[in-house]
Amino acid sequence: MALGILGLCEATPRLVFGLLGGVLADRYDRLRLLTLIQFLSSIPIFVFVLLYFGGVLEFWHILTLEIVSGVIRSVNPSASQSLLHELVPSQELMDSVALFTIGFNFARIVGPSIGGVLILWIGAGGCFLLYGVSLLLSGLEMLFIHLPKRATVQGEQNVLREIQEGFGYIREAPVILSSIGAAYVISIFASTYQRFLPVFAKEVLNVGPEGLGILMAAPGLGAITSLLFLTTAGEHWKKETLLWVTATVTPLFLILFCLSHNFLLSVGLLALVGSGQIAFRTISRVIIQIEVPRDLLGRVMSVFVMDQGMRSVGSLVIGIFASIFGAALGLALTSIVSLTLTSTLFYHFLGAEGKNR
Repeated sequence: MALGILGLCEATPRLVFGLLGGVLADRYDRLRLLTLIQFLSSIPIFVFVLLYFGGVLEFWHILTLEIVSGVIRSVNPSASQSLLHELVPSQELMDSVALFTIGFNFARIVGPSIGGVLILWIGAGGCFLLYGVSLLLSGLEMLFIHLPKRATVQGEQNVLREIQEGFGYIREAPVILSSIGAAYVISIFASTYQRFLPVFAKEVLNVGPEGLGILMAAPGLGAITSLLFLTTAGEHWKKETLLWVTATVTPLFLILFCLSHNFLLSVGLLALVGSGQIAFRTISRVIIQIEVPRDLLGRVMSVFVMDQGMRSVGSLVIGIFASIFGAALGLALTSIVSLTLTSTLFYHFLGAEGKNR
């Protein structure tokens, strides 16, 4: 229950303040905004360290600091993703977004492993102290990045009006609208499947902790493989086609995984699920960065990355289906819903756009 409440405190600021983060990313220098976020993010970490080593840390302290940290970091996804467009030429965006995602997923694999060892060596307080120092170092590092000065669009600076402008653009852009809609659908009905893999390992595939570890690692391996494909061959494919295909194969392979009782086949199918899932998000971000005007990029990106906050809803939805129908059938049914909705979405928007052309 405590971990669930903590997760809620982490996810809620992203949902509540994500759109505001997009507005700030469009108003101000994105590089300097990201640099400031690094320094500000270290403040609640060092407060935690002081409370921890002072022996007065309580649970409500952790919740409060997590909320503060979440509010500060809510600007980060919009600013960092939209900044890529300014760092590399347009023809290199596919490679840069793919490499960015590879680095992020590599850190997610290696980071917890290092953290598990460091906790034994320097304790939880030492780990948080190291985390705070690393944030300061990353902020200092970003001070040495210099980009050409670009004029920012100065509007009325009304937050609600600026948010409406972002939504207005999305409504008029079928490819952007369909990719964001599909991202939300996948997050709610498919993306949180990994949280239920222990049930599959125990009750469906009859494998122990070692088997569960392989199942958990398979999507990451598939993700890296798909990203390597995108950096080499992705530019030769029509991005709208790749978007449609990857959004479709993700729930399709998940359905096949639910039907499998063979361990090796299940590992292979999970690798394909991870491949499709990461490829879809990568292509979506590339399309957004290419198609959206610079002065709207932060706001549009903030709407897209809110799909990560939808995963808290997804865990509840899949959990209900799994409780009623069992893990395999429940996840298969939610995946069918995802497949149906994404296919309908792309057919309605992209199919209609193709006919108009």
